[in-house]
Amino acid sequence: MDKGKVLQALNLDLEHEMSAMIRYLHHSFLVSGPGRGPLVSLFRTRARDCMDHAIKLGEKIVALGGHPSVKIQEIYEPGEQTIEEMLRENLEVEKMHLGIYEEQLQLVHDNTPLRLLLEQMLVEESEHVEELEMYLRHSARKPAPV
Repeated sequence: MDKGKVLQALNLDLEHEMSAMIRYLHHSFLVSGPGRGPLVSLFRTRARDCMDHAIKLGEKIVALGGHPSVKIQEIYEPGEQTIEEMLRENLEVEKMHLGIYEEQLQLVHDNTPLRLLLEQMLVEESEHVEELEMYLRHSARKPAPV
């Protein structure tokens, strides 16, 4: 395992998780309308999940002798968004995170604890993707004719 590459990858992960946490929290503020409650809950739960991932990553970086980044990946602020646009934006980012974690498994294949940490995050990101896809599937349905 190339410790330098692994630390660089984990810091990138940390920056992505911090950005995702901010985006989800921001979206939770913007939701309005009759479906606000469940969506605020969804977005804030995802923000906490991202914070949990960031904590695990930061702790692992320090345990490996590195220094956790305080940077965040750039967050696009489009202004007004529909709920569907927020959900789609989050879905795209979650899919990107999945790809990053999958690539990084190659870096840590010989370190079982680190591999398991990334695999667990992969499972959780995959669940987030599925949940967002279900929200979007529901929002795309048209009402049944009366």
